[in-house]
Amino acid sequence: MHKSSILLLVGFLISGGMNIISASPALLKEHCSKCHNDQKAKGKFKLSALGETPDAESLQGWLDALDLVTAKEMPPLDEGELSSKERSSLINYFKDRLEVYETLAHKPQRLLPRRLNNREFANSVRDVLMIEDVGTHHPTANLIGDALHDGFDTHGETLGFSKFHLEQYIEAVRKIVDVTILSGDKPEAKRYDFSSREILEASTSQNTKRAERRGTRQWFDFRDPRSFAYFEGLKTMPATGHYKISIRCTGKDRFVYESSKTGVYHGDPIRMSVHLGDREKVFDLPDEDQFVIELEEWVAAGSRLRLHHPTDGLRERSNGNFKFQYAIGGEYLKKHDPVEYRKVVAGISKGMNARIRRKPESWHHWVNHWQGPRPVVYGATVEGPFFKSWPPERQVALIGKDPKVSDAAAILRPIAERAFRREVSDGELQRFVDLANAKADALSDVEALKEGIVSILVSPAFLLLNTDEVSEPDRFASKLSYFLGSTIPDRDLRAKAANGALGNFNSVRAEIQAALDREEANPFLKAFPTAWLELNDINFMAPDPDQYRFYHRKRVSEDMVNEALHFFRHAVNENIPVTEFLSADYSFINADLARVYGVEDVAPDSRFRKYTFKDGRRGGILGMSAFLTATADSLSTSPIHRAIYVMENLLGIHPSPPPPDVVITEPDVRQAKTIKEILNAHQSDPNCAACHKSIDPFGYAFENFDPTGAWRSVYVAPEPMDAVPAKAKNRRKADPVTIPIDASAKFRNGAEYQDIVGYRKQLMTDANRDRFVRCFISKLLTYANGAEPEEGDFAEIEKILKRSAKRDYRVVDTIAAVVDSPLFRER
Repeated sequence: MHKSSILLLVGFLISGGMNIISASPALLKEHCSKCHNDQKAKGKFKLSALGETPDAESLQGWLDALDLVTAKEMPPLDEGELSSKERSSLINYFKDRLEVYETLAHKPQRLLPRRLNNREFANSVRDVLMIEDVGTHHPTANLIGDALHDGFDTHGETLGFSKFHLEQYIEAVRKIVDVTILSGDKPEAKRYDFSSREILEASTSQNTKRAERRGTRQWFDFRDPRSFAYFEGLKTMPATGHYKISIRCTGKDRFVYESSKTGVYHGDPIRMSVHLGDREKVFDLPDEDQFVIELEEWVAAGSRLRLHHPTDGLRERSNGNFKFQYAIGGEYLKKHDPVEYRKVVAGISKGMNARIRRKPESWHHWVNHWQGPRPVVYGATVEGPFFKSWPPERQVALIGKDPKVSDAAAILRPIAERAFRREVSDGELQRFVDLANAKADALSDVEALKEGIVSILVSPAFLLLNTDEVSEPDRFASKLSYFLGSTIPDRDLRAKAANGALGNFNSVRAEIQAALDREEANPFLKAFPTAWLELNDINFMAPDPDQYRFYHRKRVSEDMVNEALHFFRHAVNENIPVTEFLSADYSFINADLARVYGVEDVAPDSRFRKYTFKDGRRGGILGMSAFLTATADSLSTSPIHRAIYVMENLLGIHPSPPPPDVVITEPDVRQAKTIKEILNAHQSDPNCAACHKSIDPFGYAFENFDPTGAWRSVYVAPEPMDAVPAKAKNRRKADPVTIPIDASAKFRNGAEYQDIVGYRKQLMTDANRDRFVRCFISKLLTYANGAEPEEGDFAEIEKILKRSAKRDYRVVDTIAAVVDSPLFRER
């Protein structure tokens, strides 16, 4: 029997009778053929292209048709409304044919091996070597940056691998292994005591001859938050090992100046960060009382020890350069100590250089009178390197106290099994043993064994995931570990997978919850929402720095990203319904975001707290500036950009780009005033109209949000200069013209909204709810598998969706349903 005949027969049996088989094609012809025939093909879709049953070529058309009919977006209202019974019949018809296709024709493709991305590489090396991190000496800084695919850094086809990549991996691994396994004599510990005068400010000036500022006899203070401080005579750590670091410091002058002048909230403690190479520790300092920061850290030789004042304030003045803050000192004295102010001004006038006439209020005169919020350091002590034993304990745990090349097999096997995420055969291990033996003639036993370890960590079995050499249980354990923790599976997880303890939904759900409770899933809680919501793109076209000064001066983009990450972590920790990402009337904001969002009842500090919005405009993803800014241009907003983001990232709808052979004539928009009028003019081109009618309604609702996500009721269009000669004294700018914003639109299914409040409600219909959860599932699979789900995976995705629905669409349960699915287990 011919394949198409089999498909038709099975479709008939599934559908349950001739009435649907015969009725649905008739309904398609009656309601769709007028616009989608071979001659017209509205929206670039021909009904005949579907055929009688789906095949590889027509599958996407069937899926699109099912989606549009389910969402009541097809057929259009002006082409005749389907009755509920007719629509149900048509939906069942599409589903039956699609299920038949998957059953008989779809053969899921096994995932191709993919390279570890850079963060997975660093985490994996760390855990293979059983150390706290890969080192403080920037050992992976040489690695080529990972390219992103729709925000994802796990996408296999995007993660290229070349000879140059391998060379960089070898260099990085050697740097890591060299500070993990030490040989030779134990380094001698030394003590370094530093007074405040021996703390210097690393210059940010291009003038290399200018002397670097050092502390006074009283203290060293951080005047410029851009700069770092270091200890004279100890720019880098002399040897690898444990160091004890004591820093005597305090927070100074937090409340002297008004917060509105400095940009530093009185509710925020003064902080100081200690940088040990690329490892950063941040401390809240008490006000005015001496405090001792005490650290004991394993530090790699060559790492820089530096201090810093982390703040997003002190940049409010003039062009944002910190030096203009000094003028606040004069303003403060003028108001609070006029006698001292007049005394200083008199001194300024007396000593003023005739060639440089600066006004008394100039910042230059008030450098020594500035009392802004900052940390001050009285002195510090650094001792080290120390070792509890020699060789160090962590080295002994890895290769033993007195390792010999003759024992290479026993030493290297557990390292290789952790690295390869599976058992290693004797034959496979032998090449690493042989390498160590070959190096033993020229090197010490320890150095020869290091060569064997380096070769393990740059072998394909380590650098590539999803290789065929891995057993199914080990493959599942590895996928789950990289999904949640971006690192190798531990022995316990591999054992659970091997003995079948992770063979069903409940056991997977429990394992995910345990990883969350132990904070082992923190990499997922950051990396997945960053990829899904494309948070790395927030400053791809950042708001104009002249028009949106607050955004740049206060680094508000960082707050916007953190809002999204806080919301996602809350969603997982509380196991809220996935749908609440869209329907929530709350989010997590701080004082900077409150200023952007126009809300006032928020504590004056940088801490993120749950905030419930009362106007229906914000809450969840749709009201976040992270999304609104990433989809805007520097000075303007685009309903198209925001619509495409919502469709592709939240609803899983992928509108087709214009075909390259279509000539698109730009419409005459000279009379247009608003973005909507411009786009309506664009729709006068029949080549554009069909797609824009589908896309534009998903974006108009956001027009009340400017490029930073702040609310606006009108567009402000600055007019050109008056028609006055450029050199005329009375030349002036005309007042800007304001144009009311129309944020209303109608979807293809006839549903209308007047503003973002109504739009948010429209996105919570049953059809859009399922679209969103289905999209969330697809994004999880993309992150986990390193590849987007295939078109033929729709039936399995529907099963995950149904399992999610049974558990009220809750986030953790939905994640567990994804992990328990064949789309995760069997790929």
